[in-house]
Amino acid sequence: MKRPLRVGLVVEGNSTRSAILRLPKLPQFIGPVKATSPRVARRLSNFLRAGYVAHDYEELAAAGLVLIRIPDESVPRTVAELAVSDLPFKHLSFVLCESWLSVDSLSQLSQRGAAVATMTSLPGRRGWFLIEGDLPAVRPVRHLLESNNSRAIEIRPGTKSLCFAAGILAAALPMPLYLAAQDALRHAGVSGNNLNTILDEMSQTLFREFAKGARAAWGGPLTEASGAISADHLLRLETINPQLAVTLDAYLRLAKQTFVRQRSPRKVPA
Repeated sequence: MKRPLRVGLVVEGNSTRSAILRLPKLPQFIGPVKATSPRVARRLSNFLRAGYVAHDYEELAAAGLVLIRIPDESVPRTVAELAVSDLPFKHLSFVLCESWLSVDSLSQLSQRGAAVATMTSLPGRRGWFLIEGDLPAVRPVRHLLESNNSRAIEIRPGTKSLCFAAGILAAALPMPLYLAAQDALRHAGVSGNNLNTILDEMSQTLFREFAKGARAAWGGPLTEASGAISADHLLRLETINPQLAVTLDAYLRLAKQTFVRQRSPRKVPA
């Protein structure tokens, strides 16, 4: 008979807003709760209505999976304390939750024989999580997430920086461009609900085209107008709004470089 999943917690700071700790079925699995003090552990246990206070790290041995939910600055100290404990590391999996730290931050635990992983929420997608690490640690945490109707997406070890970059490119960098588009429409006399509707339709069209596979082609007016007309508008823009013209020119140069790379044959490593 398969042994039921038992989860231990290592917590520090305000964890009540944690997406992981708010998983509805998590209390069914909770066992020992280790915090900076018994009072903090008891408070969290009461909040979850599950688990019991662990007065030392060795009590985490009652759990097969240990979720670490602490501030990033506390990770080196906590990991060092765990590493010198008398836990049966070969039988334990440790998962650092809701942190952009890489799995290397848990190397002291893996050196003791534990399976380790990290997990962070997917930006902009509630209930989706990126997981990086050892399969024995990934497997139980995936089971935990999926039993709570959440999505676990495993990434290759050492590639968390790529996901970090993707989050910036997709979520942070487009914002100044949309603000510039909004400003341009306002100066053209568009306002109120019409302004919001146009911007919303532009963004939705972009993602519809991207989802269909149009990943290396111009969109919007550059597709609809001839090259001569496009060049004329861009030239006029230098007089009407020089700052916007500079911004647009820089973006178009970057976009052209990206399209060239997308269309270039991929080199196969020797």
